[in-house]
Amino acid sequence: MVAETSFVVRIPTALYEEMVAHVSAGYPNETCGALGCKGDLVVKHYPPANAAEHPDDYSEIGGKDRLRILYDIDEYDGEMIYYHSHPITEARPSARDISVARVNGYLYLIFSHQYYPEPPYARIFRITSDGTVTEGKVIVS
Repeated sequence: MVAETSFVVRIPTALYEEMVAHVSAGYPNETCGALGCKGDLVVKHYPPANAAEHPDDYSEIGGKDRLRILYDIDEYDGEMIYYHSHPITEARPSARDISVARVNGYLYLIFSHQYYPEPPYARIFRITSDGTVTEGKVIVS
């Protein structure tokens, strides 16, 4: 169950369009990436390849890419948001997403290609260590 909306993430239009292009290029597989943010504002987009063994069913940022991204975000004292796509299902956390997010503590931005060939849509979630899921609001401007 998703708790009521309690936070906002602002994404500049150009960065959001980069993410949509990255996620769309990976279809029909899952695509993943990261965003660097300062407060509620996204300031940088990191679009690595999906390093998962089965990209049609899972997504993950490879170890070297993850370290490079985290070191870069640390340079400007930012926070990381993890994003990935669901090629068929809704943009909401799966049981596996919740399990992983409980450990890493990142916000999860999930894109859905549920209405392909329409462009994917995105939703953002905070998932706490106890598995509570809270949906935020994405503002693209």
